[in-house]
Formats: sequence, structure tokens, C-alpha cells
Amino acid sequence: MKKITSLLLFAFCICNGLYTANACNDKEPVKQLFLDYLNKMNNLNQGAQKKSILSLYDEKYSGNTVYVNLSGALVRKNYTKKDIASQLDDIINDDNYKFKLTLDKIVYQIQKERAGTISAVINFESFIEKKIAEKGTILMDVVAIRINSEWKIAQNNMVRVSEAKDIGECVCYVYGKGNTKFVTEVYFPSGLEYSQELGSFQVTERDNKRIIKSDNNEFYWDKDSGKLIFKGNEIGKATEAKKAIEYVLKNLYKASCVNIVFN
Repeated sequence: MKKITSLLLFAFCICNGLYTANACNDKEPVKQLFLDYLNKMNNLNQGAQKKSILSLYDEKYSGNTVYVNLSGALVRKNYTKKDIASQLDDIINDDNYKFKLTLDKIVYQIQKERAGTISAVINFESFIEKKIAEKGTILMDVVAIRINSEWKIAQNNMVRVSEAKDIGECVCYVYGKGNTKFVTEVYFPSGLEYSQELGSFQVTERDNKRIIKSDNNEFYWDKDSGKLIFKGNEIGKATEAKKAIEYVLKNLYKASCVNIVFN
């Protein structure tokens, strides 16, 4: 889930396994800054303010991320403070998306008078409509600097590794024989890897009603309105058979696919 790619960040203070503001030593302001950020990010969906989060960033902030997906492919991205603001808007405006960040361990830290660095491992989970969407690990190197009397996040270098994914983007290939028979090939996230599933669909008629059949499922496709009905609910509207099959697939794979890319 790309929404947390540049936002899985920066606040770590440990005392008997608990993250508490009082546990941070006053001589470690960078650690306190990290703690503040992590708390605010974890509470973002409960009403934490975008402005208060952005105030922790230096105006010249820069960050870069390497995302290692389930197949091992790499995605590289660079970020500015403006990009962070845009991603915060995406999270705030999406009521169905949640995430949780948990500090695993701090592997290195140094505090100087005007700058500090922390390298840490964070476990993350993301949820879509209360279903687990993705699990993984973040490896981070964060730099903070003192500007006048305040400490700001100036740099973040991050490697994000996806370790399991149960809901997300799917890919589907649709092969048609005329307008009545179709074979589909769907790739969908399934735990530690993507799974493949083949399907067959037939457009037929029974009792003067047009039906799309797949295994034990039947979808009523109204001849006049083009509406597709499944178990009494409208799931789409199409005039062409291939488009109707796409709506059927979206319904069948709604538990695993946030979106399906058709090829």
C-alpha cells in the first residue's frame, strides 16, 4: 500500500517496552521528536492534525524510499515536504484506510548539539475496510537538525520490504471467444506471494433471461437496461459482454482486490 511509503516514520523512545513521552531523556531531543511523530502518525486516522505533523519537518526536507514488493521487484521514489503533505491528505480523506506502526528495535543512534541520527527497524500493518492489506518491515535512517530552538526532521532514507499481502492491486487477462464464452486469468495477493486463478464464463439465456454463468454463480444481465444483478444487488451496468465480465470479476474478487487492472 503506497500511502504509507514515505510516512512510516520517526519516533522512538523505549522504557520497559512502552513508548512514553516521559521516558525520553531531555538530553536526547531527536528521540523525543521521533516519539512525537510516531504517536501522531498512529493517531492520524483518529483525528491528529495534518498541520501539527508537518510542523515536525524541515522546509528543506528530502527523503527517498526503496520499496521491495512480494515478487522482489524494486520501486524507488524521492519525496519533499510537499509530497508528505499530499500523502497526509490521501490518508485523512480515505475513511477505509488505516495503518499501524510498531517499533521493533533501534539499531544505531547518535545525538549531537545541532543534529542527530537514528537507524531503526519498524513493523507495519495496513488495513482496508478493516481487513489486513499488507504486512512488512521498514529499515530507516533518519536525520534531525536543530533550527534555532526547535528540532526538525531533515532527511529520511528508507527501505520498505513487503512480507505479506492479503488485499491490494490485482491483474486480470480476459480472453474471449465471440461474445458468449470467456476465459480469465487473475493474479491476486495471497499472503507471502501472488496467486493465480483461472476462470471460465458463459453468456447464455434461460426463461428468456440473459445470464452470465461461472462455476456455481449466476449473474442476471438485463437485456434492456444492461444492469448486472447478483443476489438481488446491482453490481454494475454494461452494454458489451467483456465489460459485463469485468464487473462480475470485480464482485467475485472484492475480498482480495482493491482494484483490478484488465489487460
